[in-house]
Amino acid sequence: MRHIFTLSFLLSGFYLCSLAQNPGVRTDFSVLNQAETPLAAPWTGGLNNPQFSTLDLNDDGKEDLFIFDKSGGQVLTYLNQGTPGTMDYVFAPQYISWFPEEIEEWVLLRDFNSDGVKDIFTYSTTPGIAGMTVYEGSKDGNGTLSWTLFENHDYDFNVLSFPNNSGFVLNLYVTTDDIPSIGDVDGDGDMDVVTFSLTGTKMEWYKNISAESGWGADSLKFQLEDDCWGLFIESGISSDIELSNDGINCADLNLRMAPRHVGSTSVIWDNDGDGDMEILIGDISGTNLSYMRNGGSPTNAVMNFLDAQFPNYNQSVNIPIFPAAFVEDLDNDGFKDFIASPNAPGISENKNVVYRYMNDGNAGENTFTFVEDDFLANEMLDFGQGSKPTFFDYNADGLTDIIIGTDGYFDNIGVFDSRLIVLENTGTETTPEFTIADEDWLGFSAYDDRNLAPAFGDLDGDGDPDLLVGTNDGDLFYVENIGTSENPNFNTVTTEYMGIFAGQECVPAIVDLDGDGLSDILSGFKQGRAAFFKNIGTQGAPMFEPDKSLAPNIDGVGGMDVRMDMGGFVDPRGFCSPKVIYPEGGTEPVIVSGSYFNNIYVYTDILGNLESNFTQTETDYGSIEQGFETAIDLADIDADGFMEIVVGNYRGGLAIYETDFQTFGVGVSDISSENPFSVFPNPAKDNITISGAEELMISTRIFDAAGKLIQVNNGLRNLNISDLPKGVYFLEIQAGKIIHQEKIIKT
Repeated sequence: MRHIFTLSFLLSGFYLCSLAQNPGVRTDFSVLNQAETPLAAPWTGGLNNPQFSTLDLNDDGKEDLFIFDKSGGQVLTYLNQGTPGTMDYVFAPQYISWFPEEIEEWVLLRDFNSDGVKDIFTYSTTPGIAGMTVYEGSKDGNGTLSWTLFENHDYDFNVLSFPNNSGFVLNLYVTTDDIPSIGDVDGDGDMDVVTFSLTGTKMEWYKNISAESGWGADSLKFQLEDDCWGLFIESGISSDIELSNDGINCADLNLRMAPRHVGSTSVIWDNDGDGDMEILIGDISGTNLSYMRNGGSPTNAVMNFLDAQFPNYNQSVNIPIFPAAFVEDLDNDGFKDFIASPNAPGISENKNVVYRYMNDGNAGENTFTFVEDDFLANEMLDFGQGSKPTFFDYNADGLTDIIIGTDGYFDNIGVFDSRLIVLENTGTETTPEFTIADEDWLGFSAYDDRNLAPAFGDLDGDGDPDLLVGTNDGDLFYVENIGTSENPNFNTVTTEYMGIFAGQECVPAIVDLDGDGLSDILSGFKQGRAAFFKNIGTQGAPMFEPDKSLAPNIDGVGGMDVRMDMGGFVDPRGFCSPKVIYPEGGTEPVIVSGSYFNNIYVYTDILGNLESNFTQTETDYGSIEQGFETAIDLADIDADGFMEIVVGNYRGGLAIYETDFQTFGVGVSDISSENPFSVFPNPAKDNITISGAEELMISTRIFDAAGKLIQVNNGLRNLNISDLPKGVYFLEIQAGKIIHQEKIIKT
């Protein structure tokens, strides 16, 4: 059911605009999985490489859940509504905006200054410096949390540092690939760091000496206390670990070494209750987690037991590729549970990405029981990675469905299962409800292509919508609708359509952009721009020059460019994903595009400017946050007079937001409350009749769900709609100062 800004339809059937919409406000529609079970949080946006911490978001004394997904740098927040011994998390996106936009790569929440508010430890925000940046947390009188950059006055950059033996101050080294361990190693009340060394395969303990130095807990001053913490060695080319032979010296270097540390994740906690820290390690070359028990002391760690397939007494973690572990109390029983997830964006498991293990709570060394491998992900729409949605009524039942192209589910290293997926609208015209109806529509998983991006439109000019699908390599699939608008048939697939190269990772749109009556192809591509392929054929026989750089095509149409300027350096990754809409019932198109770095762009002044520059009116429409590679579409799917925007992203999920794009050409204040007209029949198949106020001369306009004006009539009261595809339309009737709008349904 719709929760936000839903407008009302009066029982008489006419539509009255009453509220303006706020762009970027999330909205919610019910979604059922294929077993017809409702998803708890379908529009969360997906999970690929989540990292987990806890903090109290709503000031109720319970630790809520914070997730940072490395794949796209996206924050997700969940409120803890469980009780002692029970687990119940509810997606709460209203807290996402509290967190700094600069956090990236890895994020851990720890309260280093003991003020009751978790602080943020994250990868260095200083370009070129591998290390840790810290944001200090605070809470105002209303319970609102905020974070400010912690300034390190001992170093030239705001990263954690330590003095070496020669007195030079160095950055505390952590790579983008690693996840370090942050905790009170020696039990002295302040936060230490354990992380892998720069060139070796040993872990280093950086002791926090703030309290000992008289600075108090609100400082972060470190010294290198132990350059082989735990006395173990990890191989530089595998996940193999060797423990110390004598418990006094570091393990022998008889494992094969790499010249530099490649990548490992770690988490420390006191798992056996004896006051010292155990550790879990994941390696970039492995699928397993290695657990080591500390048989030493808080100040002299000696790992004397290794479980290289943790937990080998239950179901071992098996995550391709590069698992990471996070230890938190998930069920409010006072015992630490643990979660494992992949830490290699773009090359690792992207479906079953959250292994959840619960602590048995027994005395002594804790043991863990596997529960599920899709914690939280099983409550949301998640199609692997690279979701690219488009609105389309695929079964011609009059309700707008969503077709999603994907980069695919992880199958093996370098192998992804890409496909088209159907979310069928099984609700009503005003209250959409979606069901996962087909997870491999038209059998696209059989093609060895990635980054599938669907687009619908009447490409061949025969009056019914056809399908184009963009691919990673820039080729296009063409699927002609050999049926009709009322009975579509998409069974004939043409690969490498007309030899067109539409640009790497192309996202096509079918639209008559030059106004000559023939459908053209607009294609965004990876480098952040878009190409215009002019239809040089005839009605019923489209034809295109395949080279986007040759006339009459325009490579870089309208000067569109959605690449991000990084302070003078333009990042080459753009991922332009354009969609064309006609807001307010106009004939002037507007182009809306997603981008690699999340932002959504809006362009106007399209007609007549294909070879010059469109006007870029928005660079961050709605301040929508969905992470990398946003792909979008817009339509009024609930018949409230405003378009919704569906946003896909690199994490493979979807989110839906309100927009302020109206489907009519008049303002709210211009719509008359006076309604002398009635429209019948409604629903209708061929004709609708307008009665009432017969003495008035009327004019009418009909708009589709994307706001495009598709029919204008002057003086007619019997309107022929037989040529329209099935669906929801909007009828505007004007007579003098009377303006009336009504939803009509074509069957």
